[in-house]
Amino acid sequence: MAILRDALPPGPRHALIQTLHYLRDPREYTLRMGARYGDPFSMPTMNGPLVLALGPEGIREILAGRESDFTAEFGVDAIAPIVGQGSLLLISGERHQRERKLLSPVFHGARMRSQRSLIQDVALREVAGWQPGRTLRMRERMQAVSLQVILRVVFGVESPEKLVAFGDAVRLAVSEINPAPIFLKFLQHEFGGIGPWARFRRRQRQLDNLLYSHIAVARHTRQRRDDVLSRLVDARLEDGSALSDQSLRDQLLTILVAGHETTATALAWVFYELSQAPEVLEQVRDEIAGLGPDPNADELAELPLLQAVCQESLRLHPVLPEFFRTVKTQFSLLGYEIPAGVTLAGSILALHENESLYPEARRFRPERFLERRFAPHEFAAFGGGHRRCLGAAFAMNELLVALGTILPQVELSLAVPAPLRTVRRNGILAPEREVPMRVERRLVGSRRAAA
Repeated sequence: MAILRDALPPGPRHALIQTLHYLRDPREYTLRMGARYGDPFSMPTMNGPLVLALGPEGIREILAGRESDFTAEFGVDAIAPIVGQGSLLLISGERHQRERKLLSPVFHGARMRSQRSLIQDVALREVAGWQPGRTLRMRERMQAVSLQVILRVVFGVESPEKLVAFGDAVRLAVSEINPAPIFLKFLQHEFGGIGPWARFRRRQRQLDNLLYSHIAVARHTRQRRDDVLSRLVDARLEDGSALSDQSLRDQLLTILVAGHETTATALAWVFYELSQAPEVLEQVRDEIAGLGPDPNADELAELPLLQAVCQESLRLHPVLPEFFRTVKTQFSLLGYEIPAGVTLAGSILALHENESLYPEARRFRPERFLERRFAPHEFAAFGGGHRRCLGAAFAMNELLVALGTILPQVELSLAVPAPLRTVRRNGILAPEREVPMRVERRLVGSRRAAA
């Protein structure tokens, strides 16, 4: 079996340099290094050695790995202060299986479908305030929609005062997440209360106070609700025990941090792509119009072209550049022997630009998702395998329902020259300038919107 050679010299200095290069532009770095060293290639990082798989075969082998083959060790010490040691993102083994099984039902099946009307209601309320001549920061407006959805669906928050308090606390905490301390752990110091890490920790403590207070209320509420928190409070592990306050806090914080920011970013990219493809936009509007003047959320979520538009935008603009698996004992990747302790990364960016899978890969062509189905190792916007994003189905429902609700209401145009670059923001990949869009005119809305 071949042994993968280091493409770059090891050592702290090279690790720091390569980490900084990757942080600045992961797409350019990955494609350049792949062209130079092949697939897979290795690189030193400040969190340990990393082997990146770029094509579908390598990614298929990683995703086919058993949970017992891997641990969740890469960057755990760096990420844990942000989402908590007990976050589903960071735990592995039996505990990961147990808690994932506990959380899965609240994001799937009939319960998820029942949440579609709430998403539609939030989107209608948002778009009702968009008046002609106004310029919107689309990513910011989609954050408002996504955060409202999560606070109501996950936390059961309904009162306007609590929605505002939670919304402000979440936005302030998330806005202080900086990718540098995640990849460069030595920056995780408060330095006497100044600097980005100190600001983040202050904001996080404020959010924690709200979270623990809300958990306490949920534990002592006699009348049970259908929100995610209430169901997790009632849930029991196999030994009959309940989740601790700390575990609840970590999972709720993970949903907040990983959920609202990523979905909002994905929505903003879809509006951007449709603004550059008027013929596709017209086809989508025609598809929605075919449902009648007042389509319900379930009908919107099943529209094939609308689904293809969202998938194609996610392909072009994944919110995360890769997914990670740390080898537990030994692993074979494309004929190479990967020793224990080395982390494998499946490059979502490189995979989604693979010309053999996606001809004219940089072109927005939603019809490719109508022409064929892509396997998990070919389309990995939500990761895959045993650690696929637990909220993937919920996120797709939010994309479909929010987009299908807003598009028939207003005509929008990009307020700055295209194209927009991808930048790192709050730990994820996002569009520069928040996608400013101008409201050109109101369209003939639904009966509910007019009311």
